[in-house]
Amino acid sequence: MSSLNRKPRPETLGISDQQLLDEGIAQLRLGLNAEQHEQLFKYGQLIQKWNRVYNLTAIRNNRELITHHLLDSLAVLPEISFALQSRQQPRILDVGAGAGLPGLVLAIAQPNWNVTLIDTVQKKAAFMQQAIASLGLKNARAVHGRVEEFRVDAPFDLICSRAFSSIDNFIALSQHLLAEEGQFAALKGRVEVDSDVPAGWRIDALHPIQVPFLDEARHLFMIKR
Repeated sequence: MSSLNRKPRPETLGISDQQLLDEGIAQLRLGLNAEQHEQLFKYGQLIQKWNRVYNLTAIRNNRELITHHLLDSLAVLPEISFALQSRQQPRILDVGAGAGLPGLVLAIAQPNWNVTLIDTVQKKAAFMQQAIASLGLKNARAVHGRVEEFRVDAPFDLICSRAFSSIDNFIALSQHLLAEEGQFAALKGRVEVDSDVPAGWRIDALHPIQVPFLDEARHLFMIKR
């Protein structure tokens, strides 16, 4: 193949990308320490590296990887933290986690949270397992499987999803895994696109989410029985 026809490989995340991430975290006022900043950046590097072979995400642009994935996942942290404030070591499930978003970001930012991530695609589960090992996360585990077939000894305090399915389907498939007083957290774009919940459930809160350096609608649905 001629070098003219060969697709350029994406550049490795560099200093400017790390600065963008750090600035975004500062804007969100999350109080993360230097080690957490470094873990988040390393996680972004892992996504970029594995994405070349495993096609984890359609995003190839360095800036968008920072804004649309890392900062997008971090931006919901204050509202989710508030929802879980009464639990010391909450159990969280990320459904259809893909490359680990937002679950691994939440696990990095909140070491006291126990985060389980599940995806039906084996290569994505394998990536998440590798990322957990590489980042030294003791509070996260990745599972390959279908959420409707997943069984656990103890239910989850919060079940989240990001671009997994419709809210209605998300709840229908995973409600057997939620604790009696637990909540669903659905990360969505525009409100009018998807806001239906099944009978017996209600939208307890709807939070508009502002993601640093991202001029796109983001909303977080908090759903209870």
